[in-house]
Amino acid sequence: MAQLDTSSRPSHRRLPRHRTRVHASRSLAVAAVALALTALSALPRDVTTVEERTFYAVNGLPDAIEWPLWVVMQLGAALAVPVVSLAALAGWRRLRPAIDLAVAGTSAWLLARLMKDLLERGRPASFFDDVDLRGSLGQGNDLGLGFPSGHVTVATAMAIVAFPYLTLRWRVVAVILAAIVAFARLYFGAHFPLDALGGVALGVAIAAIVHLALDLLTHRH
Repeated sequence: MAQLDTSSRPSHRRLPRHRTRVHASRSLAVAAVALALTALSALPRDVTTVEERTFYAVNGLPDAIEWPLWVVMQLGAALAVPVVSLAALAGWRRLRPAIDLAVAGTSAWLLARLMKDLLERGRPASFFDDVDLRGSLGQGNDLGLGFPSGHVTVATAMAIVAFPYLTLRWRVVAVILAAIVAFARLYFGAHFPLDALGGVALGVAIAAIVHLALDLLTHRH
């Protein structure tokens, strides 16, 4: 994340603790419901007509946007967790935001893998033969499990857990970047829309839990 505040010190947004706790609690409640609904929808391990059409509409877009989408998509990779955390530490010069990002990103990666094993929903290429598996990731996108998207979970968790430290403008940027990661996973043929939605819900839930837990432990932002 970037250094957002030009005022003297410290260079991060400071919100009243009770406000951030209320926001986190509400986000957790909404995310838990959304995660339950998407997980239940993924249990049959089939693909609805609406989901199939949405996937192909994105997967069939021109190759010209492949490179910029691939770059943004790396925000959901496992390596992005330490990179973003260290960038936050260097930019804000405070430990708490970096810890939030590291814990949320790592938890997101681990819990997404756990949910994949529990639900066992395949990736698009395991359902259809004409999926466009793009770029260097193509050969691996037909293997493994799809729900929820790990990239989307990681990107969403880190974007949302940073909210208490971001101004409104940069919150919008963080959400847009996470949304692009979700879009890119469909475009690259790695996931269905339901996988991405499940990743968003899980990521928001993880971010809320991390914020609430660390806030209780540190008693400050």
